[in-house]
Amino acid sequence: MDFIHYMGHAGFEISLKGTRVFIDPFFGAGLKESCDIEPILKPSDFKQADLILLTHEHPSHADPGAVWELAERTGATVVAPVQTLKNIAVSDRQKVDVRIGDSFNLKGLDIVVTRATHPQSAYSVGYILKDRVSIYHAGDTYQFSEMMGMSVDYALIPIGGSYTMDPIDAANACRMIRAKYIIPMHYNTYAKIKQDANDFARRLPQGKVIILKPDDLIPIK
Repeated sequence: MDFIHYMGHAGFEISLKGTRVFIDPFFGAGLKESCDIEPILKPSDFKQADLILLTHEHPSHADPGAVWELAERTGATVVAPVQTLKNIAVSDRQKVDVRIGDSFNLKGLDIVVTRATHPQSAYSVGYILKDRVSIYHAGDTYQFSEMMGMSVDYALIPIGGSYTMDPIDAANACRMIRAKYIIPMHYNTYAKIKQDANDFARRLPQGKVIILKPDDLIPIK
């Protein structure tokens, strides 16, 4: 079954035709403040990982220890900007360095590396996965003009409002992106990004927003 599994914060496990992709896998590390929502997952919970995509170097998105443990045990390929990869102590054979605008096929999936506007990062990106469906993970970002040309099935969008879009900005961005479904992320993990996801959902057409709690899993339609 193809699915999207929300790990909390900006972390997702995605299965597409048996290929298991992790994007910014989150296990609770790397936060400057205590979590309001306690992480309930750990790397050892996962037996398969084919790709680990990291959007930027901040430890809550690219926890070096957790990524190393997951990649070392499963043999997963770690995909990230070089500024992030330098913190991940896996074999160079398991690393793929990417830049904004890159487009390639890896493990049977088409991957596009998108811009992300996150000034607090040395180099930040988003990703679009393309197979029978397309899934956009925006990373930590504010709005940017290229969102206007995006057309995807699922958009995973930050709404926390501290160094990313807040619910109002995120809703405006989602009007630019042609997406069938939108999943809010990067909120309520700690006090500075406390937000009401239902307020975000009310700003967009009914049925378009899917609100997931950490460890929720939905089948891909």
